[in-house]
Amino acid sequence: MHFDALTLACVTAELDQECVPGRVQQVLLTGDHALGLEIYTPGTRHQVLIALDAGLARMHAVTHKLRRGVEGETPFLLLLRKYVRGALLVAIDQPDATERVARLQFEHAEHGPTALVCEFIGRQPNALLLKPDGRILECLHRVPAPAGGRTLMPGHFYAPPPPLAKLAPVDDGSDGYYASLERVLHGPGPLWKALIAGVAGLSPTSAREIAWRATGDIDTPADDAAVLAVAQALQALWVPVTTGEWQPGIVEADGTVAGFAAYPLHGRGTFVATTTMSAALERYAVDGAASRIDPYAALRGQVRGQVRRARAQVMRRLEALAGDEPAPGEADLLRMQASWLLALHHEIEPGQRALRVDTGSEVIEIALDMQHSPIDQAQRMFKRAAKLERAAAIIPQRRAELLADLELLDQLALDAAQADNQPELAGVTEELRTAGLMRGAMKRGPRAKASSSGPLRYRTPGGVEIVAGRNARQNEQVTFRIAQPGDLWLHARGVPGAHVVIRSGGRPPGEDDIELAARLAAYRSGARGDRSVDVIVTERRWVSRAPGGRPGQVTVARERVIAVPGDAPEGLAASD
Repeated sequence: MHFDALTLACVTAELDQECVPGRVQQVLLTGDHALGLEIYTPGTRHQVLIALDAGLARMHAVTHKLRRGVEGETPFLLLLRKYVRGALLVAIDQPDATERVARLQFEHAEHGPTALVCEFIGRQPNALLLKPDGRILECLHRVPAPAGGRTLMPGHFYAPPPPLAKLAPVDDGSDGYYASLERVLHGPGPLWKALIAGVAGLSPTSAREIAWRATGDIDTPADDAAVLAVAQALQALWVPVTTGEWQPGIVEADGTVAGFAAYPLHGRGTFVATTTMSAALERYAVDGAASRIDPYAALRGQVRGQVRRARAQVMRRLEALAGDEPAPGEADLLRMQASWLLALHHEIEPGQRALRVDTGSEVIEIALDMQHSPIDQAQRMFKRAAKLERAAAIIPQRRAELLADLELLDQLALDAAQADNQPELAGVTEELRTAGLMRGAMKRGPRAKASSSGPLRYRTPGGVEIVAGRNARQNEQVTFRIAQPGDLWLHARGVPGAHVVIRSGGRPPGEDDIELAARLAAYRSGARGDRSVDVIVTERRWVSRAPGGRPGQVTVARERVIAVPGDAPEGLAASD
């Protein structure tokens, strides 16, 4: 299910009514990607959870007392305690009704006004504490430039997510609105997909609901829908944004809570109304698909910690290299100065501090070392120049190796996050050992048993096989052992992720099959959850191992790029 713009609008309206004005009595981190606020209004304490993990980023009130889930104190938490704890919550709103961004505004008696902006979007949802002028005090996750065109770092001015070039969900009075909506409906595929691609603020959940309301069938083709019926369905779904007449609830199917929405859902089980949107979200989190407790949470945390420590070590080595790297031409300049020093040493007077040399094209000045004779100083300069030349030759190669290590560590971090079982997590640790990126990797000791499960295999509705690697080692296997030269190869661009191959038996796959494979590549990547993910598509013959690279690192030629959403693909059937 999707915590979409309409769900957020409903939540912010509820919290603004229930918690404003309210005194913030406690601020805590309930997890690596989650905040908790205890807000007091006369006679009532409200517990507000702000979850910012990519799996189900959301904000809502909960009925249980929130507890600290992270040891230690982060700069973000310290600043929240300074500016937010003890402050008065004066407003909660959604600046753009079509975007999943909420803003909580505070007034502190000592430190004045601040705002907490929560972005429930992208591969890394985020929270940012802002000064009144919009300057960032601190972020839950710092994002240096460039990242989607925005820099989210302390000291920078906050810029909201850039708007997508899409049609407003309701008639905004602009000329040609219905003509534009008609063009959206002429898109290929089912109506709900065309709506997501062309109308702002829609998630797969809300787009399917509009398709059902407009046509009575979730999977109606886009060009079969009537423009007026779609416009009326959009209007009906968005009218609570202005009226406040929300109808939140959950969807029950097969004895479990299968979903939630701020509006009655059809065609997907039984919709059961709840008193609030927060109640629906909490039910889904506790009793629904989101309630599956990770049985490997402790081990997963240990493995991710190993990856973080390895990454920090590689970053320190890169910083050390930068400090040791000579400036361009530094060795040549030093050797030239040493040569002039040898040639003119007999002209140097006792106590002279510098030697000025007219080379014909310029005048250079060589500082003299009072502790050594000119000849001794020149010999030292020659040795230093030779050392700089060796560094200039070695450091770029070493930097390339460290950057390859960073790329591998990004992949291993994703492998740990998406591992389904203990052997797959053990495989991440073993990969760290094999790469020499783990403390004590060279010491003798027991080795964890890595996963023996093979790559993921699926069938499209047309019967085409799609294969995807679960981790770095399997990416190598999928690309260089399973795939044939003429098979299509796909990978999310610029982020770690699965190597995906369409095994079409020498026949060109259809565009629907390519889109499903691209969505799988996006979903099995670090861009999972993004609104739009660029995916590289090329024939396997144009994919080569990166020279000196780690497992699964490749170079690609003759690719094309297609953009797909980072949500889980629908229509793929697991294949043995």
